[in-house]
Amino acid sequence: MTRARQLLVLCSASAAIIGALVGFFAGVGSLSQHGAARASAPTRPPARGASTGAAAGASQTVLPSTRPSGFRLAAQRRRERVFAAEKPDTPFTRLGEPRPGEWLYSFREPGQSYADYIGARFNRRSARRHTLHLLPFDDLTRGQRALLPILRDYLERFFLGLRVKVMRPARMHASFVDAQRGQVDAHAFASAMAPLVPKDSLGVLGLTNHDLFIPGLNFVFGVGLFHQRAGLHSLRRYGHVPHVLLRRALKLAAHELGHLLTIKHCVFYKCTMNGTNSLDEMDQQPLHACPVDLLKLQHNLGFDVAERYRRLAAFYDKHDLPLDAHFARQRARAARRAGQSR
Repeated sequence: MTRARQLLVLCSASAAIIGALVGFFAGVGSLSQHGAARASAPTRPPARGASTGAAAGASQTVLPSTRPSGFRLAAQRRRERVFAAEKPDTPFTRLGEPRPGEWLYSFREPGQSYADYIGARFNRRSARRHTLHLLPFDDLTRGQRALLPILRDYLERFFLGLRVKVMRPARMHASFVDAQRGQVDAHAFASAMAPLVPKDSLGVLGLTNHDLFIPGLNFVFGVGLFHQRAGLHSLRRYGHVPHVLLRRALKLAAHELGHLLTIKHCVFYKCTMNGTNSLDEMDQQPLHACPVDLLKLQHNLGFDVAERYRRLAAFYDKHDLPLDAHFARQRARAARRAGQSR
């Protein structure tokens, strides 16, 4: 058999296993999703190359795909073992048909499978790039600034294997504020942030108290630019109830940084990578990554799945998020039972 033929057979077998894995989860789930009021009225898609929404993008650049060269089937099986060990009573919930007002009702996104992710040129951890950066702007309130060390701690657990640094505060230039709307053009501002990305950074996420928009949407909670490795996250609409503000900030920060690691919106499960059209929709979405996106993260960062969940559970306990702590402990036990987390 020629080498080209061997690679073709190998890739076909890999795709079959991934399809079987996703199919295994298709019927699982124990939670239900309620309708959400539509907060943004899209008139045309956002600019290409951006991810927007309750964290993420309506229109995303489809990165060039390449056939995985020399991809070892045995290695893939080892990586998938922890996920294949899931039981039918797992709390991961498949998304149903979108309802009016929800993100996927407005934006029929195709999604990104694990095979799509590993077959594309993605922003990955390396000896050169091993850090995520948070860039606070000077318009943050005192309460919002107090979240910075908490966000840093959480993100180092969520993206286990990466360091997270908080940069010195920067000025929010008035030139980026639309005079008529009183909002910041998130796409233009994030593009302007690109020169600020350090050489060792996988991505920089700006944090602001200004409300954001992009052309075609009334507002967005955040934006992430794949190629520039820069994003912007607004805390403006999160309210002042401490535990609500915290949970929303955690979700959006992880979501936008997930985009900077080239993970697109999730259309398979309830997941932190779901797009969001409103605060109601955001609050019904989990903090955790679904099996598909967790596998992408693990492929990129190489963390031990059980250890990651254990650290997240400790964080949730510390910050009085009992349901999230219970979920993380449950998943840590499942990963340990699988016997192999790498």
